[in-house]
Amino acid sequence: MKPWTILSSKQVMRDRFMGLRTDRCVRDDGHIVEAYHVTELTDWVTVIPLTDAGNIVLVREYRHAAGVFTLGLPGGVSDPGEQDWPAVGARELREETGYSTREMHHVGTCYPNPATQNNRLHYYLALGCHLTGTQSLDPNEEIEVLEMPYTEFLNYGTLEVQHALHAAALFYAEIFLRRHPELRPHKK
Repeated sequence: MKPWTILSSKQVMRDRFMGLRTDRCVRDDGHIVEAYHVTELTDWVTVIPLTDAGNIVLVREYRHAAGVFTLGLPGGVSDPGEQDWPAVGARELREETGYSTREMHHVGTCYPNPATQNNRLHYYLALGCHLTGTQSLDPNEEIEVLEMPYTEFLNYGTLEVQHALHAAALFYAEIFLRRHPELRPHKK
């Protein structure tokens, strides 16, 4: 197999946060893919924020596309041109929760949905998180902040509403913490 060749591409829509394009492609075997829709997004960052007391800092917010409230991790999109992912993650943590972090560790990067999206998601484990200010939310954000023991949140499958990308965050965090057990916060 080889990557498809784009024969033509049409930008269907574009705004500050996303674009939608439709490609006409040909596969290596000659098959023509008449209309393949690609959602163009900037890269995202998700933060797994842990306190020295062994708690995880969580955000509860309404997710309109699914019409559900989620309990999950802070994070967001990079601004145009931004590629300092730990700085983006630290900023999103501060803005959404009012918490700051002592140290950030990259624990993984993945494609959220490479079948239809072109962006990547960067995961950071934030250690030594502590409340340093107040939230600085975007106009469309309404976020409740809470802490719970990290060990409880690891039982993510018991939550009524689960976010697949947050489940992946726990996977990456646990792999990292198994390699660096000295960094794992313990409940005090």
